[in-house]
Formats: sequence, C-alpha cells, structure tokens
Amino acid sequence: MKVSSLMDKSVLVVRPLRRQDEFLLLLDEGSARVIHTPIMTIEPILESQQVKQKILAFDQFDIAIFVSVNAAEIGIKWLDQYWPMLPLGVEYFAIGGQTAQLVVDYTQTVNYPTDQITSEGLLTSPKLKNLENKSVIIFRGGRGRETLKQGLISRGATVEYCDLYRRVVDQKQVEVTHQQLTEVDCLVVHSAELLEAIGPISEIRCDNNINDLPVVVPSNRVAETAKRLGYGPVIVADSAMPESMYAALQKVF
Repeated sequence: MKVSSLMDKSVLVVRPLRRQDEFLLLLDEGSARVIHTPIMTIEPILESQQVKQKILAFDQFDIAIFVSVNAAEIGIKWLDQYWPMLPLGVEYFAIGGQTAQLVVDYTQTVNYPTDQITSEGLLTSPKLKNLENKSVIIFRGGRGRETLKQGLISRGATVEYCDLYRRVVDQKQVEVTHQQLTEVDCLVVHSAELLEAIGPISEIRCDNNINDLPVVVPSNRVAETAKRLGYGPVIVADSAMPESMYAALQKVF
C-alpha cells in the first residue's frame, strides 16, 4: 500500500465550519494530523424584509447565481419558504461543484464552471455571453468582489445582490491560530479574507519563526494577498475544489 505524503503532517485549516467538509475528509483519509480552527463564523440572515422582497420577486429574474455553499444552503431555505413550486423560466448557475450539487438537488438543473472555479470562470459560460435585457440575482454573503456583477452588467444585464449571510471574524480563534502557526507543518487558507483576518506575518507574536511556513491557497489572487502579508512559500492550487486543494497540499511534502 502506498504511504500518503501527508501521513503525520500537521495541517492547519482556518475556514468556517461546514456541515460536511470534503476537504477535511480527504485530509483524514490521507492520515494528516488536521487542526481545524475556524477563525470566521457564518451568520445566516434568516429574517430580513429586504431579502424577503427579493425572494418574493424571484419570478422576475431570468438568471439566479449562487456563489458559495452557504449562499446555496441559505438561499434554498428562503426560496422553499415562499416558492413551494419554483417559477418557470429561471436559469440557474453556481460557482463550485459542492454549490452546484446543492442547487441541482433543489432545481434539477444548474450550470457551473468545471475548470476555473471562480467568478471569472463562470463568466466564460456561453450562456452568459449575451445578456441584453436579462435580469440577474446573485445570492451571496455581504461584501465581496464586484468582478461577477460588473462582468454581467457589461454584457447588458441588470444585476441585484441578495445578501444572505455575514462573515464574522472570531478574534479569540485568530489568537489561537497565531500560536498554532508555530506548531504545524502547513497552513491552508481558502480566501484572501481569511488571510487578512490572520494578519501580516510581521505582526504575529509567537514563539518560533514562521516566515518559512508553507501556505496553500486556491488561486493566484489569494496568493498575491499571501505574499503581500509576508507569507511564504505559497503553493497555488488549480481551484478551491477539495481535490485540487488536496493535490496542491501533497506538493508541499
């Protein structure tokens, strides 16, 4: 039997808790010593007049886009509450395989990029090429990049956000993470926002030197943030998909 390169390697993962985290399952199967310290929590917006109005007007949209697992889970709860039967004529899109699976289980149909698992990847879809007079709703958490919205608008669409959750940094967990960085073999960070929450290497007070701690990230954009904050070496995965992040992590060892 082939021995995993991750066997007994300690890997720190800081992203928020998920109901079923396939990446953590892969690490466990690879016999890595997983340290999961969520430094950010997801707070669903379950009561909001603004969200309710957009959900009630869901049949006025031509395209619905879910940008994350959390957006899909919470958005589906809202839709299910007010639309026991989904309106006809809405085309569904998602970013990420796990997000797409949630959407297709609910709507029976979904379009999503399989190569570039990003907003940029979604914008390469032929179905989003000409959007003249099309109305789009994007289900997401508050804040975030404007790349997707601006790309859709440039193609003729009108675009509205439906903000379904907030990301809240847990400062106590961040402090725990600062100490853990001295004790692990690798850090895995799934977003630039998480890196910003941990902070620059130069400002982390810890017992050991962590300037050479390998960091695995899902994209060149996140890698740029890591380098700006002083992290390195930085290993860039092909995407944020669990298998891609796992493959990138194996390159570290």
